[in-house]
Amino acid sequence: MREVNLGSLDLNLLVPLKALLEEGHVTQAAEKVGLSQPAMSRALQRLRVMFGDPLLVRGSGGRMTRTARGNELLKPLLDVLHEVSHLIASPSVDPADMRGEVVIASRDYEMAALMPSMIARVSKEAPGLTLSLRPLVGDDLSPLEENRVDFVVAGTDRSLATLTRRTLLRETFVCVLASDHELAQEPLTLENYLAMKHCVVSFSEPHTPGFVDRFLAERGQKRNIRVRVPYFLAAAQIVANSDLVVTLPRQLGLHLEQQQSNLKTLPLPVEVPPFSIFLYWHIRNQLNPIHSWLRDLFFA
Repeated sequence: MREVNLGSLDLNLLVPLKALLEEGHVTQAAEKVGLSQPAMSRALQRLRVMFGDPLLVRGSGGRMTRTARGNELLKPLLDVLHEVSHLIASPSVDPADMRGEVVIASRDYEMAALMPSMIARVSKEAPGLTLSLRPLVGDDLSPLEENRVDFVVAGTDRSLATLTRRTLLRETFVCVLASDHELAQEPLTLENYLAMKHCVVSFSEPHTPGFVDRFLAERGQKRNIRVRVPYFLAAAQIVANSDLVVTLPRQLGLHLEQQQSNLKTLPLPVEVPPFSIFLYWHIRNQLNPIHSWLRDLFFA
């Protein structure tokens, strides 16, 4: 098959060609696509040159009949025009029609506290979508910039021109300790809290002070940190079987207390300001219908 230079062709003629092949009548074809009869006649002449075939020849009753080449063209022409229409039309926003993989980077806290209800909705309403949850490394948002993930859910507070974010929730802290800990049955004082053995969740190497420790340091106070781990859920398991205490986001702490009878939550004995959990995405996906639908699910 010879190569065809599409740049030398007038692809606008494909719509008149469809009307001509379907109607078999120049005037009726012209009316169908909103052209004058002379303009449609000129289009037919150009089409005959383009394809090297008459395409339509005179038949009975003033109508024309398709040549063998005209018959051969009709079905693939309809397919091509349908695909072009589908290409240009706005993508489907029906969740049932959505397909593909969506990658979300987060930490175990956000995965446990925020993802279950969203995943249940996606599984029910968009069964063709696959959600892949990946660990967020530190406060690194570069996977969004590099198009390696679709969303980041984190407490990372950063503003970048290429990223958009919305606040998912405002959080505070609670203390989580073993239910049989000697201090589990009484309100914690600040003195006791600072003296207790602390397990701390730390995401960075080398370790840098987290939100609570920076707040305490500004007031000349310091916790007795004995264990550092990179995961919230691991920290909860550690304190459940030891005399340590961990300070966790309130929503996760209460969830773990409900799930595990050997854990107890207590109010933090110091008024640490609340912090935000953000949903981040890249501006390239602002109008992506799948992304837009999923963003709405986060806030449903």
